Amino acid sequence: ILINNAGIFGHPQVMTEDGNESHFQVNHLGHFLLTLELLPIMLDTATSTGDCRIVIVSSLMYNSGQFVPDNMNGEQSYGRIAFYGHSKLYNVMHGYALQRRLQNFGITVSSLHPGSVNTEILDKGVADSWKFRMLAVGVGLIKPLLKTPQQGAATTINCAVNPELNKQQHYYYDSCNVKTASS
Repeated sequence: ILINNAGIFGHPQVMTEDGNESHFQVNHLGHFLLTLELLPIMLDTATSTGDCRIVIVSSLMYNSGQFVPDNMNGEQSYGRIAFYGHSKLYNVMHGYALQRRLQNFGITVSSLHPGSVNTEILDKGVADSWKFRMLAVGVGLIKPLLKTPQQGAATTINCAVNPELNKQQHYYYDSCNVKTASS
């Protein structure tokens, strides 16, 4: 089981040492590279066990994302929330592309929205802008209404171990339910 679940949100435009915009690299390229590097092991596992999973934790914010090849690193325009959405769209697109390529090899690929979860992701990278400080105040007010980390992990765990999901086509999940995702 490979669970791709790392992310940043709301960071200012920062280029990584590799020359990529930080949301793009942390939220998508890191997952992409890790999956690519582990794929031979996963193919062996699928052959020997008949059940191998790749779970990609995305976000409902993928709906606001766009694929604009000429602006992958914010060369033309940049918005913190927009680039978070773009990176999450790339996650969903990656899930569909992987499943198309791996459907005959016993690997099930799922992508998902864990829900609005009370974690530190909203606390990081938002203190340097008055707009994001206001967002942080708003988030602070609604934090009691957010899912706990344990509740937020339920969909990820379901996709990783539910025997009924073995060798299914790619689905996008939200709250352990299949949702329609466009990519």
